Amino acid sequence: MRPLVQLIAQRTYDAGRIAAAVRRAMERDGLAVRGRRVFVKPSFVYPARPPRNRGVNTQPEVVAGVVHALRELGAARIDVGEDCLVGPSENAFHGMGVLPYLRGLARPCYLKDEPRIDVAVPDALVEGSFRMPRKLMEADLFVSLPKLKVNMYAAVTLSVKNHIGLLLQADRLTHHHYAIHRKIADLYRARVPDYVVTDAIVAGEGQGPMHAAPVSLGALIAGRSGVAVDAVSCRLAGYEPADVEHLTHLGRLGLGPLELGEIELYGAGLLDAPGRRPLARPRTDFADLYPAVEVCAGTELACPEGCLGMIRGSLDRFRGGAKRRIDGLGFVVGRPVTRIPKTLWRRRIFVVGDCAREHRTLGTFIPGCPPHPMALTYAFLLRGIHGPLETRLLDLARGSLAHAPRGLLRALARGR
Repeated sequence: MRPLVQLIAQRTYDAGRIAAAVRRAMERDGLAVRGRRVFVKPSFVYPARPPRNRGVNTQPEVVAGVVHALRELGAARIDVGEDCLVGPSENAFHGMGVLPYLRGLARPCYLKDEPRIDVAVPDALVEGSFRMPRKLMEADLFVSLPKLKVNMYAAVTLSVKNHIGLLLQADRLTHHHYAIHRKIADLYRARVPDYVVTDAIVAGEGQGPMHAAPVSLGALIAGRSGVAVDAVSCRLAGYEPADVEHLTHLGRLGLGPLELGEIELYGAGLLDAPGRRPLARPRTDFADLYPAVEVCAGTELACPEGCLGMIRGSLDRFRGGAKRRIDGLGFVVGRPVTRIPKTLWRRRIFVVGDCAREHRTLGTFIPGCPPHPMALTYAFLLRGIHGPLETRLLDLARGSLAHAPRGLLRALARGR
């Protein structure tokens, strides 16, 4: 039986209209919700108030619409779980301004502090066990709410890639290099979503995941099969699903079809809407930043999915007038690096990643395989280099203050 994927026209972030559309989609799919505990996972990768993040994060109105639909369909309990790259998980919810939308309907689940259980993945491609949130694994239904956008590390961010946000930040970094697609495929199998609603009302193109530019696509994409939903989403974005490695792994393993002929499509006309164009793909090279920035990369191993991507993503924050702040930066990354060009010696040098460790005395060394996504940003700050902060400081302060009492209680509990 072919899985149903629904393309739903939705041009605005109107929570009421989204709720009605999602409820109809779930009913059309025959999703049994009444009396069940539901875990909802949006994508708040770098939280900032709309409209700054329209092309980057699942929008609060989409979260609200889905939560309303689940309540109307009789969900017994709804937890909305997410983490934050900057500080405690509470920062994501305050930074996105999503908490008022959840009041009386769902409970925020702060993943950084959520108890974990080990989940084994049989016949793993690269990573056979993950520390998963207990609340997710005990839920009756898992609903994934990804944003449709391009991704310099993994080609696209869709429902399969959305799983990375379920992991503790240290666990995300293992195999976050040339093996990332295999890791993502393994992680997806640790807890396959029961339903997916992809936010493509405004999608993200260009320097995703962190700095994707907004593009209006005017659609929600919904269905039970995450792989099938992602395959349709890829085509909406101008990608061939077979060119996205983690999807090909899951297709081969029988987790869902990649070909449109094997999918029952509702609203297929949206794929060929007038004016539709492929989303611009991210750059992982540095030619457009030269001569402000010079990168000396290893000849055998320098991963766009890892250290090179972390460098490029950090530099992408410096746009317009802020770009002058990175003038004169140099980077050494990968292995082997047998020759350091003379032009690099005149720059402020950053040595990035464990592969380049032997050159760490040349400048600021940032260890890791790869380093934490914010490590370069913090290293820049220490060297007096700073770009725009898109998350409001007030939201970060509120998140940290909300976290403090819970953190203290946990510390006291551990001390008993």
